Amino acid sequence: MTLQKMLLAGLLVLPVATWGAPPASKQPTKPVQILQDQKAVTAHFRAMGHQAHGNVEKAVSDREHERSRSFPTFASSFSVDGVTYPFTMVGHPPTSGRSSSIKTLIIPLRMNFVFFGTNGDVNHSFDPNPAVTNITHSPLYMPAQFPNGKGQFVDQMQRAAFWNQMDPGHNWHIYMDEPRVAPAIDIEVTPNTGVLSQDTAGNFFGDVLFDFIDSQAQTILQLLEVDSDTLPIFVTDNVTAQALGYHTAYPVSDGEGGTRIQTFIYTSWLDPAIVAPIFADVSTFNHELAEWTNDPFTNNLVPTWAYPPSGDPASSCSFNPLLEVGDPQGNGATYVDYPAINVPVGSVTYHLQQLVLWQWFADQVPSSAYGGWYTFPDPASLTVPAVYCH
Repeated sequence: MTLQKMLLAGLLVLPVATWGAPPASKQPTKPVQILQDQKAVTAHFRAMGHQAHGNVEKAVSDREHERSRSFPTFASSFSVDGVTYPFTMVGHPPTSGRSSSIKTLIIPLRMNFVFFGTNGDVNHSFDPNPAVTNITHSPLYMPAQFPNGKGQFVDQMQRAAFWNQMDPGHNWHIYMDEPRVAPAIDIEVTPNTGVLSQDTAGNFFGDVLFDFIDSQAQTILQLLEVDSDTLPIFVTDNVTAQALGYHTAYPVSDGEGGTRIQTFIYTSWLDPAIVAPIFADVSTFNHELAEWTNDPFTNNLVPTWAYPPSGDPASSCSFNPLLEVGDPQGNGATYVDYPAINVPVGSVTYHLQQLVLWQWFADQVPSSAYGGWYTFPDPASLTVPAVYCH
């Protein structure tokens, strides 16, 4: 067994030995925050939003594309007011008619909160297994019915965006392979690194520092042997990280004296029985996975846009110059204008956030997407392109 595998094996089975023990003399305590009603629960999660993290220089990601050492990507561009905006997205070129099968590795994190409460005697563990089961059976991996056909969410979204640019037979697809699931990894969270909340029904919610979860994820990926063509997805159940979720990209050693680009997604999963639909189950995952597909290296620039719709008094400049397809209708003060879309798979109803197609950023009138759409999965939620900040 390699040293890396030995370390990971220890990490996977490491018990939280401090459970039930009194806090160390210098261990700070932190009261459990009480969320007084459903409105407070909604405000709690609404304040977090989503993030794109990390950044890879365009020249570096272009070299990665040319070397074809990771998942397939293609490059294109659009122009606004005489300025060209190049972009790189996941998949083979739409004109090629080639289908892509994207490999993913789901890494469940069992978040063990210890030493909370005024006496430091409140401990709670968040089991990620229900979240993983729900995610792997969701429309992100299983076919479901959408306005432009039946299929997986990301595939149908990208096919809508490039319908008029793909091969004549419309054989182009971006499929998500059946995911591999790693054993759950225990993470200890103390008052130094997290906050524990509880609603009046007794349901616990956890939140950890963004840098804490990011460093944990990067450390785990150093120990795991993840192929460069595989997307790691870290999952927590009813635990957030100062954000509902994020996707990131950064250079790492390739073991051969050079570098490669590592990408991953962190997504929270929130129980639909205790949170509003806009935050429930896979709403965060569909946001982050679609953003990774459209901007895997977090370097696709667009004109800085204002949150839609422009007629909402709460609309403001996003100060976001990235092609983040989930943010216009899933972040900011106007996200309440775009309720979650219910998508059934079998007997389970999943909640998906509204996303924009890339044409929304590109000032295309009409949109070159299927049906002239700007948004997905509800094509009626936005009928005009972005308004830019000036």
